[in-house]
Amino acid sequence: MSVNSDIEMPLAVPLPEIEWAAIRVQRGQLLRATDFTQLSDFPATDAQRQEVVAYRKALRDIPEDHKNPSEIVWPVLPSFLK
Repeated sequence: MSVNSDIEMPLAVPLPEIEWAAIRVQRGQLLRATDFTQLSDFPATDAQRQEVVAYRKALRDIPEDHKNPSEIVWPVLPSFLK
């Protein structure tokens, strides 16, 4: 049996949906990595807490702020957490 290499097989899931799924996984990992900052006993200044709140909000807003997965610019982790 020979295989014709000119035949294109459609993807079961369109490529953008696969990209968005990978982005959601990465976003979830980044959010989980900063979950500890949301605890009431986390030692941070009010300004630092606001930085983390803004960072986490930017992560959650990625699907609304970007229509094309290849154009995503990931928010930067606040420097005091690095």
